[in-house]
Amino acid sequence: MIDNKGSGADPSESASHDDSTEELVLMDPALDPSDESSTTATATTEIGAPPPCSQAMVDLQQLRAVLSSGSIVDSGGLYYPDRASVDQFLRLSGFDTDNSLDLQRLRELHLEAIAYLADIHSYRIPEDVQYPTEIHQLFLLASKGSGRSRLMACMTLKTMHIMHHVNARQLVFNTPISEAELFSRINSRVFEVIDEIRALGITVSEFTAGQKSRESITTKLLAKKEALATQLFDRLRFRIVVESHQDLVPALLYLLRNLVPYNYIVPGQSQNGLVSTEDLAKATGIPEATIVSLWEGSEITRSLGPGPTPLNEFSGRDFKCINFVAEIPLRIDDVAPGAPPAIAFTQAEIQLVDKETHKDNNAGENAHVLYKERQRRRVRQRIQGHHEEVLRQLRGAHKELD
Repeated sequence: MIDNKGSGADPSESASHDDSTEELVLMDPALDPSDESSTTATATTEIGAPPPCSQAMVDLQQLRAVLSSGSIVDSGGLYYPDRASVDQFLRLSGFDTDNSLDLQRLRELHLEAIAYLADIHSYRIPEDVQYPTEIHQLFLLASKGSGRSRLMACMTLKTMHIMHHVNARQLVFNTPISEAELFSRINSRVFEVIDEIRALGITVSEFTAGQKSRESITTKLLAKKEALATQLFDRLRFRIVVESHQDLVPALLYLLRNLVPYNYIVPGQSQNGLVSTEDLAKATGIPEATIVSLWEGSEITRSLGPGPTPLNEFSGRDFKCINFVAEIPLRIDDVAPGAPPAIAFTQAEIQLVDKETHKDNNAGENAHVLYKERQRRRVRQRIQGHHEEVLRQLRGAHKELD
Protein backbone atom coordinates (compact mmCIF):
# COMPACT_ATOMS: atom_id res chain seq x y z
CA MET A 1 0.00 0.00 0.00
CA ILE A 2 1.18 3.54 -0.68
CA ASP A 3 1.45 5.10 2.77
CA ASN A 4 0.86 8.83 2.58
CA LYS A 5 -0.48 9.21 6.11
CA GLY A 6 2.23 11.71 6.91
CA SER A 7 1.07 14.13 4.26
CA GLY A 8 -1.18 16.14 6.53
CA ALA A 9 -4.10 15.41 4.23
CA ASP A 10 -5.95 12.94 6.43
CA PRO A 11 -9.64 13.03 5.51
CA SER A 12 -10.65 13.18 9.17
CA GLU A 13 -8.93 16.55 9.59
CA SER A 14 -10.94 19.71 9.01
CA ALA A 15 -10.24 21.93 6.03
CA SER A 16 -10.27 25.72 6.05
CA HIS A 17 -13.90 25.74 4.93
CA ASP A 18 -16.85 23.43 5.30
CA ASP A 19 -17.34 20.60 2.79
CA SER A 20 -20.84 21.79 2.01
CA THR A 21 -19.49 25.03 0.52
CA GLU A 22 -16.66 23.50 -1.51
CA GLU A 23 -17.40 23.77 -5.22
CA LEU A 24 -15.43 21.93 -7.89
CA VAL A 25 -15.59 22.98 -11.52
CA LEU A 26 -15.77 19.87 -13.68
CA MET A 27 -14.44 19.85 -17.22
CA ASP A 28 -15.23 16.27 -18.10
CA PRO A 29 -16.01 15.60 -21.79
CA ALA A 30 -18.38 12.84 -20.68
CA LEU A 31 -20.76 15.33 -19.10
CA ASP A 32 -23.83 16.40 -21.03
CA PRO A 33 -23.10 20.00 -22.16
CA SER A 34 -26.82 20.66 -22.43
CA ASP A 35 -27.32 19.87 -18.74
CA GLU A 36 -26.47 23.02 -16.80
CA SER A 37 -26.10 21.07 -13.55
CA SER A 38 -23.43 18.88 -15.13
CA THR A 39 -20.86 21.63 -15.71
CA THR A 40 -20.54 22.57 -12.04
CA ALA A 41 -21.18 20.18 -9.18
CA THR A 42 -20.69 20.14 -5.46
CA ALA A 43 -18.42 17.64 -3.77
CA THR A 44 -21.30 15.21 -3.21
CA THR A 45 -22.58 15.23 -6.79
CA GLU A 46 -21.94 12.11 -8.85
CA ILE A 47 -19.96 12.66 -12.02
CA GLY A 48 -21.56 11.21 -15.13
CA ALA A 49 -20.17 7.97 -16.54
CA PRO A 50 -17.26 8.54 -18.93
CA PRO A 51 -17.22 7.25 -22.51
CA PRO A 52 -16.16 3.59 -22.73
CA CYS A 53 -12.61 3.39 -21.40
CA SER A 54 -10.85 1.54 -24.21
CA GLN A 55 -7.58 1.64 -26.11
CA ALA A 56 -9.37 3.61 -28.81
CA MET A 57 -10.19 6.32 -26.27
CA VAL A 58 -6.56 6.28 -25.08
CA ASP A 59 -5.47 6.88 -28.67
CA LEU A 60 -8.02 9.65 -29.15
CA GLN A 61 -6.93 11.44 -25.99
CA GLN A 62 -3.30 11.31 -27.10
CA LEU A 63 -4.15 12.53 -30.60
CA ARG A 64 -6.09 15.43 -29.14
CA ALA A 65 -3.04 16.49 -27.12
CA VAL A 66 -0.82 16.60 -30.19
CA LEU A 67 -3.32 18.11 -32.65
CA SER A 68 -4.59 20.90 -30.41
CA SER A 69 -2.88 23.80 -28.71
CA GLY A 70 -4.30 23.08 -25.26
CA SER A 71 -2.63 21.79 -22.10
CA ILE A 72 -3.21 18.43 -20.46
CA VAL A 73 -3.71 20.31 -17.18
CA ASP A 74 -6.93 21.81 -18.61
CA SER A 75 -8.27 18.48 -19.85
CA GLY A 76 -11.14 16.49 -18.39
CA GLY A 77 -11.09 12.78 -17.65
CA LEU A 78 -8.30 10.32 -18.34
CA TYR A 79 -8.56 7.03 -20.22
CA TYR A 80 -6.58 4.02 -19.01
CA PRO A 81 -8.62 0.84 -19.55
CA ASP A 82 -6.43 -1.50 -17.48
CA ARG A 83 -3.25 -1.84 -15.44
CA ALA A 84 -1.21 -2.78 -18.52
CA SER A 85 -2.04 0.52 -20.24
CA VAL A 86 -0.95 2.44 -17.12
CA ASP A 87 2.27 0.44 -16.97
CA GLN A 88 2.99 1.21 -20.64
CA PHE A 89 2.53 4.92 -20.00
CA LEU A 90 4.83 4.92 -16.95
CA ARG A 91 7.55 3.11 -18.88
CA LEU A 92 7.21 5.55 -21.78
CA SER A 93 7.64 8.35 -19.23
CA GLY A 94 10.97 6.87 -18.18
CA PHE A 95 9.96 4.88 -15.10
CA ASP A 96 10.99 1.24 -14.76
CA THR A 97 8.00 -0.26 -12.96
CA ASP A 98 10.07 -3.34 -12.07
CA ASN A 99 12.53 -1.17 -10.15
CA SER A 100 11.76 -0.43 -6.50
CA LEU A 101 13.61 2.92 -6.62
CA ASP A 102 11.46 4.09 -9.50
CA LEU A 103 8.29 3.05 -7.72
CA GLN A 104 9.49 4.85 -4.61
CA ARG A 105 9.95 8.06 -6.62
CA LEU A 106 6.37 7.74 -7.89
CA ARG A 107 5.17 7.29 -4.30
CA GLU A 108 7.07 10.43 -3.28
CA LEU A 109 5.49 12.42 -6.13
CA HIS A 110 2.08 11.14 -5.09
CA LEU A 111 2.67 12.20 -1.48
CA GLU A 112 3.87 15.66 -2.55
CA ALA A 113 0.83 16.16 -4.79
CA ILE A 114 -1.59 15.12 -2.05
CA ALA A 115 0.07 17.48 0.42
CA TYR A 116 -0.02 20.34 -2.09
CA LEU A 117 -3.72 19.93 -2.87
CA ALA A 118 -4.65 19.58 0.81
CA ASP A 119 -2.35 22.20 2.35
CA ILE A 120 -2.33 24.90 -0.34
CA HIS A 121 -5.84 24.52 -1.76
CA SER A 122 -7.66 22.96 1.23
CA TYR A 123 -9.12 20.07 -0.75
CA ARG A 124 -10.42 17.08 1.18
CA ILE A 125 -8.80 14.06 -0.47
CA PRO A 126 -10.82 10.80 -0.54
CA GLU A 127 -9.13 7.86 1.14
CA ASP A 128 -8.93 5.77 -2.02
CA VAL A 129 -7.00 8.63 -3.69
CA GLN A 130 -4.71 9.12 -0.69
CA TYR A 131 -4.00 5.44 -0.10
CA PRO A 132 -4.16 3.45 -3.38
CA THR A 133 -2.84 -0.09 -3.24
CA GLU A 134 -0.28 0.88 -5.92
CA ILE A 135 0.35 3.89 -8.14
CA HIS A 136 -1.38 2.18 -11.07
CA GLN A 137 -4.62 2.25 -9.09
CA LEU A 138 -4.57 6.05 -9.03
CA PHE A 139 -4.63 6.13 -12.85
CA LEU A 140 -7.48 3.63 -12.95
CA LEU A 141 -9.45 5.71 -10.43
CA ALA A 142 -8.99 8.78 -12.64
CA SER A 143 -10.15 6.77 -15.65
CA LYS A 144 -12.90 4.50 -14.40
CA GLY A 145 -13.73 5.67 -10.90
CA SER A 146 -16.82 7.62 -9.98
CA GLY A 147 -17.82 10.78 -8.21
CA ARG A 148 -15.33 12.73 -6.16
CA SER A 149 -12.69 10.00 -6.18
CA ARG A 150 -12.40 10.09 -9.96
CA LEU A 151 -12.12 13.87 -10.04
CA MET A 152 -9.56 14.10 -7.23
CA ALA A 153 -7.47 11.27 -8.69
CA CYS A 154 -7.31 13.20 -11.97
CA MET A 155 -6.33 16.40 -10.15
CA THR A 156 -3.63 14.55 -8.20
CA LEU A 157 -2.11 13.10 -11.38
CA LYS A 158 -2.04 16.53 -13.04
CA THR A 159 -0.18 17.91 -10.03
CA MET A 160 2.27 14.98 -10.09
CA HIS A 161 2.85 15.67 -13.80
CA ILE A 162 4.00 19.23 -13.08
CA MET A 163 6.11 18.25 -10.08
CA HIS A 164 7.89 15.54 -12.03
CA HIS A 165 8.77 17.98 -14.79
CA VAL A 166 10.12 20.51 -12.26
CA ASN A 167 12.29 17.79 -10.73
CA ALA A 168 13.60 16.80 -14.16
CA ARG A 169 14.57 20.39 -14.97
CA GLN A 170 16.43 20.71 -11.68
CA LEU A 171 18.22 17.41 -12.36
CA VAL A 172 19.58 18.60 -15.71
CA PHE A 173 20.68 21.90 -14.17
CA ASN A 174 22.63 20.08 -11.45
CA THR A 175 24.07 17.30 -13.63
CA PRO A 176 27.33 17.51 -15.62
CA ILE A 177 25.81 16.69 -19.00
CA SER A 178 25.93 18.96 -22.03
CA GLU A 179 23.02 19.92 -24.23
CA ALA A 180 24.91 18.38 -27.16
CA GLU A 181 25.06 15.04 -25.34
CA LEU A 182 21.34 15.15 -24.58
CA PHE A 183 20.61 15.92 -28.23
CA SER A 184 22.82 13.03 -29.33
CA ARG A 185 21.00 10.57 -27.09
CA ILE A 186 17.59 11.71 -28.26
CA ASN A 187 18.76 11.47 -31.88
CA SER A 188 19.68 7.83 -31.34
CA ARG A 189 16.32 7.06 -29.78
CA VAL A 190 14.36 8.77 -32.55
CA PHE A 191 16.29 6.87 -35.23
CA GLU A 192 15.36 3.61 -33.47
CA VAL A 193 11.68 4.56 -33.46
CA ILE A 194 11.78 5.43 -37.18
CA ASP A 195 13.23 1.98 -37.90
CA GLU A 196 10.40 0.45 -35.85
CA ILE A 197 7.79 2.42 -37.80
CA ARG A 198 9.25 1.14 -41.07
CA ALA A 199 9.24 -2.41 -39.72
CA LEU A 200 5.48 -2.08 -39.12
CA GLY A 201 4.96 -1.49 -42.83
CA ILE A 202 4.51 2.28 -42.69
CA THR A 203 6.66 3.68 -45.48
CA VAL A 204 8.85 6.56 -44.33
CA SER A 205 9.93 8.19 -47.59
CA GLU A 206 12.24 10.68 -45.94
CA PHE A 207 13.53 11.33 -42.45
CA THR A 208 15.75 14.23 -41.44
CA ALA A 209 17.16 15.27 -38.10
CA GLY A 210 18.66 18.69 -37.67
CA GLN A 211 20.05 21.04 -35.09
CA LYS A 212 19.90 24.76 -35.76
CA SER A 213 23.20 26.45 -36.49
CA ARG A 214 24.29 29.51 -34.54
CA GLU A 215 23.54 31.66 -37.60
CA SER A 216 20.02 30.25 -37.93
CA ILE A 217 19.32 30.74 -34.23
CA THR A 218 20.47 34.36 -34.42
CA THR A 219 18.33 35.03 -37.50
CA LYS A 220 15.24 33.44 -36.00
CA LEU A 221 15.55 35.32 -32.71
CA LEU A 222 16.09 38.63 -34.48
CA ALA A 223 13.02 37.97 -36.61
CA LYS A 224 10.79 37.05 -33.66
CA LYS A 225 9.22 39.46 -31.21
CA GLU A 226 9.99 36.97 -28.43
CA ALA A 227 13.75 37.41 -28.88
CA LEU A 228 14.94 35.06 -26.14
CA ALA A 229 16.79 31.79 -26.68
CA THR A 230 14.61 30.13 -24.02
CA GLN A 231 11.60 30.66 -26.30
CA LEU A 232 13.16 28.88 -29.28
CA PHE A 233 11.43 25.53 -29.59
CA ASP A 234 13.01 24.06 -32.72
CA ARG A 235 16.70 23.93 -31.90
CA LEU A 236 16.36 20.19 -32.41
CA ARG A 237 13.98 19.21 -35.20
CA PHE A 238 12.86 15.95 -36.78
CA ARG A 239 10.96 15.84 -40.07
CA ILE A 240 9.17 12.61 -41.00
CA VAL A 241 7.76 12.22 -44.50
CA VAL A 242 5.43 9.23 -44.92
CA GLU A 243 4.34 7.79 -48.24
CA SER A 244 0.63 8.58 -48.15
CA HIS A 245 -1.97 10.61 -46.30
CA GLN A 246 -3.39 7.39 -44.83
CA ASP A 247 -0.05 6.79 -43.04
CA LEU A 248 -0.18 10.05 -41.07
CA VAL A 249 -2.35 9.01 -38.11
CA PRO A 250 -0.81 5.51 -37.69
CA ALA A 251 2.68 7.07 -37.71
CA LEU A 252 1.57 9.71 -35.23
CA LEU A 253 0.05 7.11 -32.93
CA TYR A 254 3.26 5.07 -32.98
CA LEU A 255 5.25 8.14 -31.95
CA LEU A 256 2.84 8.79 -29.08
CA ARG A 257 2.99 5.19 -27.88
CA ASN A 258 6.75 4.72 -28.16
CA LEU A 259 8.55 8.07 -28.04
CA VAL A 260 6.53 11.06 -26.86
CA PRO A 261 4.28 10.91 -23.76
CA TYR A 262 1.18 12.88 -24.74
CA ASN A 263 1.19 14.84 -21.47
CA TYR A 264 4.52 16.43 -22.38
CA ILE A 265 3.40 17.99 -25.65
CA VAL A 266 4.27 21.67 -25.22
CA PRO A 267 1.00 23.69 -25.08
CA GLY A 268 0.48 26.31 -27.76
CA GLN A 269 3.06 24.83 -30.13
CA SER A 270 0.94 22.35 -32.11
CA GLN A 271 -0.33 22.97 -35.63
CA ASN A 272 -2.35 20.71 -37.88
CA GLY A 273 -3.24 21.31 -41.51
CA LEU A 274 -3.62 17.69 -42.64
CA VAL A 275 -5.66 15.49 -40.30
CA SER A 276 -9.47 15.63 -40.14
CA THR A 277 -12.01 13.98 -37.84
CA GLU A 278 -12.67 11.52 -40.66
CA ASP A 279 -9.00 10.48 -40.57
CA LEU A 280 -9.17 10.04 -36.80
CA ALA A 281 -12.34 7.96 -37.06
CA LYS A 282 -10.74 5.60 -39.59
CA ALA A 283 -7.61 5.16 -37.46
CA THR A 284 -9.29 4.66 -34.07
CA GLY A 285 -12.56 2.99 -35.04
CA ILE A 286 -14.50 5.62 -33.09
CA PRO A 287 -17.44 7.03 -35.10
CA GLU A 288 -16.72 10.49 -36.47
CA ALA A 289 -19.95 11.82 -34.93
CA THR A 290 -18.74 10.68 -31.50
CA ILE A 291 -15.41 12.46 -31.92
CA VAL A 292 -17.13 15.66 -33.03
CA SER A 293 -19.51 15.42 -30.06
CA LEU A 294 -16.70 14.87 -27.56
CA TRP A 295 -14.68 17.81 -28.87
CA GLU A 296 -17.55 20.15 -29.66
CA GLY A 297 -16.79 23.71 -28.62
CA SER A 298 -13.09 23.09 -27.96
CA GLU A 299 -10.22 24.77 -29.78
CA ILE A 300 -9.24 21.55 -31.55
CA THR A 301 -12.38 21.53 -33.73
CA ARG A 302 -11.07 24.67 -35.42
CA SER A 303 -7.73 23.03 -36.25
CA LEU A 304 -8.99 19.75 -37.69
CA GLY A 305 -9.22 19.37 -41.44
CA PRO A 306 -7.10 20.04 -44.50
CA GLY A 307 -5.88 23.58 -44.84
CA PRO A 308 -2.85 25.86 -44.51
CA THR A 309 -0.79 25.33 -41.38
CA PRO A 310 0.06 28.71 -39.84
CA LEU A 311 3.49 27.71 -38.53
CA ASN A 312 4.69 31.30 -38.57
CA GLU A 313 4.41 34.48 -40.58
CA PHE A 314 7.29 33.53 -42.89
CA SER A 315 5.77 30.30 -44.23
CA GLY A 316 3.97 30.24 -47.57
CA ARG A 317 0.20 30.60 -47.46
CA ASP A 318 -0.36 27.02 -48.67
CA PHE A 319 2.19 25.34 -46.39
CA LYS A 320 0.65 22.27 -44.69
CA CYS A 321 1.92 19.79 -42.10
CA ILE A 322 1.45 18.39 -38.61
CA ASN A 323 3.89 20.16 -36.32
CA PHE A 324 4.35 19.91 -32.55
CA VAL A 325 6.95 20.40 -29.84
CA ALA A 326 7.50 17.81 -27.14
CA GLU A 327 9.54 17.26 -24.02
CA ILE A 328 10.97 13.78 -24.60
CA PRO A 329 12.00 11.83 -21.45
CA LEU A 330 15.49 10.40 -21.26
CA ARG A 331 17.22 8.32 -18.58
CA ILE A 332 20.60 9.74 -17.56
CA ASP A 333 21.40 7.51 -14.58
CA ASP A 334 24.96 7.05 -15.85
CA VAL A 335 25.78 10.73 -15.26
CA ALA A 336 23.51 11.18 -12.22
CA PRO A 337 23.99 7.95 -10.23
CA GLY A 338 23.01 9.63 -6.97
CA ALA A 339 19.49 10.52 -8.11
CA PRO A 340 17.75 7.39 -9.39
CA PRO A 341 15.55 7.36 -11.35
CA ALA A 342 17.42 10.12 -13.21
CA ILE A 343 14.85 11.21 -15.80
CA ALA A 344 15.62 14.29 -17.89
CA PHE A 345 13.67 15.93 -20.70
CA THR A 346 14.94 17.16 -24.03
CA GLN A 347 12.79 19.48 -26.11
CA ALA A 348 12.38 18.74 -29.80
CA GLU A 349 10.13 19.81 -32.65
CA ILE A 350 8.56 17.05 -34.74
CA GLN A 351 7.08 17.68 -38.17
CA LEU A 352 5.01 15.01 -39.91
CA VAL A 353 3.83 15.23 -43.51
CA ASP A 354 2.91 12.96 -46.41
CA LYS A 355 5.05 12.74 -49.54
CA GLU A 356 2.74 14.65 -51.88
CA THR A 357 2.23 17.50 -49.44
CA HIS A 358 5.96 17.65 -48.76
CA LYS A 359 6.54 18.16 -52.47
CA ASP A 360 4.01 21.00 -52.53
CA ASN A 361 5.62 22.49 -49.42
CA ASN A 362 8.87 22.90 -51.34
CA ALA A 363 7.43 24.53 -54.45
CA GLY A 364 6.41 28.06 -55.38
CA GLU A 365 5.71 30.44 -52.52
CA ASN A 366 6.31 27.66 -49.99
CA ALA A 367 9.92 27.08 -51.11
CA HIS A 368 12.40 27.15 -48.25
CA VAL A 369 14.63 29.69 -49.99
CA LEU A 370 11.70 32.14 -50.03
CA TYR A 371 10.93 31.37 -46.39
CA LYS A 372 14.52 32.29 -45.46
CA GLU A 373 14.40 35.45 -47.56
CA ARG A 374 11.17 36.62 -45.85
CA GLN A 375 12.76 35.93 -42.50
CA ARG A 376 15.97 37.85 -43.34
CA ARG A 377 13.94 40.77 -44.66
CA ARG A 378 12.16 40.99 -41.32
CA VAL A 379 15.51 40.90 -39.48
CA ARG A 380 16.77 43.85 -41.50
CA GLN A 381 13.56 45.78 -40.82
CA ARG A 382 13.80 45.16 -37.09
CA ILE A 383 17.48 45.90 -36.54
CA GLN A 384 17.25 49.08 -38.66
CA GLY A 385 14.30 50.21 -36.56
CA HIS A 386 13.49 53.92 -36.91
CA HIS A 387 16.68 54.43 -38.89
CA GLU A 388 15.27 52.64 -41.94
CA GLU A 389 14.40 55.91 -43.72
CA VAL A 390 17.87 57.35 -43.02
CA LEU A 391 19.51 54.23 -44.43
CA ARG A 392 17.29 54.42 -47.52
CA GLN A 393 18.40 58.02 -48.08
CA LEU A 394 22.04 57.05 -47.63
CA ARG A 395 21.69 54.27 -50.19
CA GLY A 396 20.13 56.79 -52.60
CA ALA A 397 23.02 59.21 -52.00
CA HIS A 398 25.55 56.50 -52.75
CA LYS A 399 23.81 55.71 -56.04
CA GLU A 400 23.96 59.38 -57.06
CA LEU A 401 27.71 59.49 -56.29
CA ASP A 402 28.23 56.38 -58.40
